[in-house]
Amino acid sequence: YGRAYQIQTSPDNSTWTTVYSTTTGDGGVDDLNVTGTGRYVRVYGTQRGLTQYGYSLWELDIYGS
Repeated sequence: YGRAYQIQTSPDNSTWTTVYSTTTGDGGVDDLNVTGTGRYVRVYGTQRGLTQYGYSLWELDIYGS
């Protein structure tokens, strides 16, 4: 799981802005209230959890107004 990760947005898939960051992920469900703009969104993992395996992202839902 992702111990540390960032949610980033971009208008052009080139320049990225971090709108959320954590270093205490536990592999569970995270419901985040994040403010930002952009055409693209990515989850950028920076540190794995306590396992030898990589990251797994089961679902990413984005809601906007």
